[in-house]
Amino acid sequence: MTGNSRFVSRLVGCVTVIMGLACGMTEVRAKPPSFSHVYVFGDSYSDNGAALMVSEEAVKVKIPDAIVLPAAPESGLYWQGRWSNGPTAVELLAKKIGGGLSDYAVGGARCGSGNYYSWLDSWRDTGLRGQVLSFLSQLQTLDPKALYVVGASANDLFQKIDFAKPVSIPDAASQCATDVRDVIALLQSSGARHFLVFGVYALDRVPAVANMPAAVSQAREFEDAFDSKMQVMLSGMNKMPDTTLNWFSWRKATEGLVRSSKDSGLANVETPCQITLPKPQKACAKPDAYLWWDEYHPTRHAHALIATRMVEALQHP
Repeated sequence: MTGNSRFVSRLVGCVTVIMGLACGMTEVRAKPPSFSHVYVFGDSYSDNGAALMVSEEAVKVKIPDAIVLPAAPESGLYWQGRWSNGPTAVELLAKKIGGGLSDYAVGGARCGSGNYYSWLDSWRDTGLRGQVLSFLSQLQTLDPKALYVVGASANDLFQKIDFAKPVSIPDAASQCATDVRDVIALLQSSGARHFLVFGVYALDRVPAVANMPAAVSQAREFEDAFDSKMQVMLSGMNKMPDTTLNWFSWRKATEGLVRSSKDSGLANVETPCQITLPKPQKACAKPDAYLWWDEYHPTRHAHALIATRMVEALQHP
């Protein structure tokens, strides 16, 4: 072998080693971010039993029109007070990043004050703002090393559609986004520094909406207006010192599950496993093959897939 040949051989060997190391490095996944605790404020997509507890209280004291939410436990329609058949994405997120969980989310919560189930308002303010104010009343300062998850949007739209509230879709979305921004500011002023903020859900995809063209159009209009307004406002807040505002697009994540349904094990991304309207029917045999548990909410399997994407949003803001 000539000198040049030996040089080329060594060079190829070095490149091979370097490329091997580089390839090895790309296979190493980034570690999940670490937080001291996870605090959650939101609606039924994050509720781990609060609506069940507060609605049972309201029924017990005979609040007019009160019913048990999401349904009476003995009905077997839902798992342990969740609006699904298993743990929610935020519960799984907390486990993945190794933090304890304090979940204040209440099913039906609106972005500001109040609930989709308006009878609940005379008993307690379970809206996003009410959750945060109740939380802040218990603490003087907040843990700056904790993660604060904030997300609500759907119930403002559904209340407008279902009860024909006299407000335009863009105005409803704008007010909802402003309300979310305001509760983030409240938490921030009390010491919170790390946030995961939910974009709007894929409301046009939920089975209760997807088969009604007019409702789909309204949902998409709301989605676009909410996300646009929310991101503009967050961009200004993100400039504050020591503050991280991570955006999580539920809509994009849901669309991703629909597009990659075969890879995700989701054979059915359109109809619910557990039909509840107009009256409950027997649940499907394979719920983990479904994206939707009922007419509005994801299955436990979908929540698990979403939780993985939440971790990715924290790793790559």
